[in-house]
Amino acid sequence: MANLLYVTCNVRPQDRSRTLSLGNEFLEEYLIGNPQDEVQILDLYRDSIQRVDLDVLNVWWRIECGEDYSFISDVERNKVARLIRLADQFRRCDKYVFVTCSLNLWFPAEFKMYIDAIAIPDPTNHMTPLAAKSMFPGQRKNSLHLHACSPHGYVQEQDLSVAYLRSVLSFLGVASQEVVLLEGDHPKKGSKEEYEAARRRLLELARRF
Repeated sequence: MANLLYVTCNVRPQDRSRTLSLGNEFLEEYLIGNPQDEVQILDLYRDSIQRVDLDVLNVWWRIECGEDYSFISDVERNKVARLIRLADQFRRCDKYVFVTCSLNLWFPAEFKMYIDAIAIPDPTNHMTPLAAKSMFPGQRKNSLHLHACSPHGYVQEQDLSVAYLRSVLSFLGVASQEVVLLEGDHPKKGSKEEYEAARRRLLELARRF
């Protein structure tokens, strides 16, 4: 049995989003072939994501200075605990599906807050004298990123979302990564052929993911 984490970051309802609709189809097909697997769903617009704020940084600073962790305030303790829960959830899973869309050539702020949460030391990575290292090297973790790029041209500027997530996942130790792209997220716009091609690829991936 595997654990799959299904993460969405899209403010639209499913009937108004091509990526959310396709992501749901992928998940249904995946569960047909893997009914014993555990699926955890995280909606970054619905579920409260703790940001790395000044309270959190103060706790880390105190720990680095050797202060007693028991003397932090209840507010600080609760914020750090929420971050650790998210990072632990990510660490325990074997497979990841991210369903996202672009906002000004990048992810919405909620997604960056989530990445900051799961990348805290020590649940997913730890510091060495030379650099930060993944906490699960050698583990066979897989990811799928279904992403809608902006349908509007930005001259020579490039959407940075896919490359950023690929880099973060590689750092955290997710070696096998699949990406499926759409141009735009609106269900009544965009190429129908592109949509169907993405759908076919996603269903094929679901059967072997």
